[in-house]
Amino acid sequence: MFALVAAVHAAPAFDAVAELEAAKIEIAKLREEALSFKAVASEREALFSSSPIPEPMVTPSFKSVQPGVFDISGMAYLGGIVGGDGKFLAVHDAKPKEDSDLSSGDPKTRVSMFMLPKKEEKDATEGLEGGLMHLEFTDLAFPDPPGIITGHRSTDLESVARIPGTNLVLLCESGNSADDACNATRADPKHGLPDPTWRYDATASKTDPAFCETPPPRIYVSEVTAGEKPTVTIKQEIYWTEFYPGWVNVEATAVGKWPAPAPGAPDLYVFLWAERESTTIHYTDLVLDANNTVSIGRPGGFDSKSFALPPPMNQTLNRPIVSLDVDDSGGIYAAAAYDTDGDFGPYNSAVYKIGELTFHPEFLGFPMVEIYPEPTMFAEVNGFKVEAVARADKVPVNMYEDGEASAVSGPMTFLGTDDENYGGTLRPINLTLADLEHDEL
Repeated sequence: MFALVAAVHAAPAFDAVAELEAAKIEIAKLREEALSFKAVASEREALFSSSPIPEPMVTPSFKSVQPGVFDISGMAYLGGIVGGDGKFLAVHDAKPKEDSDLSSGDPKTRVSMFMLPKKEEKDATEGLEGGLMHLEFTDLAFPDPPGIITGHRSTDLESVARIPGTNLVLLCESGNSADDACNATRADPKHGLPDPTWRYDATASKTDPAFCETPPPRIYVSEVTAGEKPTVTIKQEIYWTEFYPGWVNVEATAVGKWPAPAPGAPDLYVFLWAERESTTIHYTDLVLDANNTVSIGRPGGFDSKSFALPPPMNQTLNRPIVSLDVDDSGGIYAAAAYDTDGDFGPYNSAVYKIGELTFHPEFLGFPMVEIYPEPTMFAEVNGFKVEAVARADKVPVNMYEDGEASAVSGPMTFLGTDDENYGGTLRPINLTLADLEHDEL
């Protein structure tokens, strides 16, 4: 009997010990997992902590979206020049006084060259580099006008006009903000100048009696190369007063060409220009002699023709002509803009075709400039202030679509913008035939 009782109590005692050992092992595993989870959680907390960045790590800072890209005030396509396909010469509207205000002491760039993006460069760098490229010409020395110190810098370059079929371009000042002091033709009674050797200074402080902001505007005839080492060389200067004494603010210029009227005869060129706040195109002869010397004007002065902007464009674009260009087929194109003179926008612009170079229907072979009553082709550019339009033919296909570099485009239209505090850019656009009276701007 006692043996039976002992057997009954002995069996449960053996099972309890085994279970206890098993429980201890399980508890140890759970403790180990808990410690591991805690360690991972601690690492994640440290990784995603919002605590300040410890020294010596650098605090993040803002960088310019478009470093070095300047406002574009005018541009011309360089196709046909050696190395010029896909490149544009551009000007920027700096003034000598603005240079004097810079803390760096370095003058602002006046002229630069842009090169369109290339497909193979973008592919090779996975899109990280390449893109729209530009080159600054920082060593250009513009001659000082007689009696005026400019620091050998241009004043308000607003347009570029290439002479078709050549590597010559006209870099054109606008004359904007011209004052009496800079443009006086005799001793200025306002400053009481007893000394005829007095020199005005466009780089001086505005409180200086000798200060004048804008000298008489000039056109700089320049030679361009666009190969591996592009250059711009000023060859000649022409004063606007030589053929257009009534200038106010000329922001648009272009040169067109008619074919030679007879074998062996020179080509015929025409110089076109317009005031910024007008819809009138002025034009006169441009002559290029055997030495590549340029003369502008003719006996009798110049001719003028106007067009009309239909509504609502005539209410929404307060600068009807800010740029001009003439393409290889003789088409005349213009750009217009809306600007309140503020540097923050918003802006609005349009590009349109306004006329063509043709021949007189009654006098066979007599060249003429035809300006349409209203623009015929149109593109709206909302949010940007366009200041340059350039027609380009034979652009390499790898610069505007996924084609081979050996193929070329037909005529294309490019624009350049001067968006003030938002910088500038260059882009291709499409022009379409449109009923402008029903377009919403």
